[in-house]
Amino acid sequence: MPFKNNLGRIALRALAGVVALVSLASCGGGTYQENPFVPARILTFGDENSTLVGAQGLKYSINGISTSTDQVDCALNPLWNQVLASSYNIVYQHCNSQTVTQPTGFDYTTLNATVDDAAKQVAAFQAGDSFNGNDLVTLWVGMHDVLNEYTANGSGDDVATLTADMQGAGAQLAALANSIVATGAKLILVTVPDMGTSPYAATENERGDFDRATLLSQMTLAFNNSLRGSIVNDGSKIGLVLADDFTDGAVRSPGSFGLISNPNLTQGCQSTAVLPNCTDDTLNTDAGKNSNAPGIWLWADQTHLAPTAHQQIGNQAVSRAHTNPF
Repeated sequence: MPFKNNLGRIALRALAGVVALVSLASCGGGTYQENPFVPARILTFGDENSTLVGAQGLKYSINGISTSTDQVDCALNPLWNQVLASSYNIVYQHCNSQTVTQPTGFDYTTLNATVDDAAKQVAAFQAGDSFNGNDLVTLWVGMHDVLNEYTANGSGDDVATLTADMQGAGAQLAALANSIVATGAKLILVTVPDMGTSPYAATENERGDFDRATLLSQMTLAFNNSLRGSIVNDGSKIGLVLADDFTDGAVRSPGSFGLISNPNLTQGCQSTAVLPNCTDDTLNTDAGKNSNAPGIWLWADQTHLAPTAHQQIGNQAVSRAHTNPF
């Protein structure tokens, strides 16, 4: 009988070990999947950071030019969500160079979208379709909430009100995220890049009245902290991708990512190359590197990220999707 009791205790310990291993997977990235999740489709919501425009699949970043055709090739300089989709051999309709008969990457994003707009995108989708357990949803929005609030009220006189408004917007996005995963769908959710590190913030600081870049960083932080503190955080539903951590790290150590460190030249696209029409052929040249390669830039323009950032954020997304216990 004692032998049987020992076997029972050993079995219970083994089971507890499996449970503990699964519980190690958190919203920020897990370490174990008992049955790897493979989505039947990817549904993308948010703003233009995830958008492929028109038949060419133009990006609000730096569009790659094919060396064989001298034309834009949407497969080059991929957006973060393209990196994620490619890891599952999924393509989007507006970047279907493989001519897949029925692409299963669906883009519902809109230009300049806010959290309110993302909620409308999701509602419009649900009016004609429904989420299910085979869906991988991506959601990246909030940049324009920060920028719009700053533009309307960024006097520096009432930082507490501005950060409180951003906390509210972050909580609103978390509620939207939680409602999506409540349907059984899995979600990759991206934080807002630190807008205080953007070329736009540097330009705003030139006014000289107060530290506008710091204000934008404070507003971004308030949004992201509220978002992170309000989502379902057990790793089984939401994979959180930290775009703000990446941008902060890239500013602290640009050389670690092959980026330029010239503080006077912060965006890749020439001022005349308005997104989404910026390409490899319309970039500034950094004298220090004697290069205008798309990979040396953190930002494409004043507020949108360049290809290296998209690749790094996409790599995070792949890690979350493939290792969280979805």
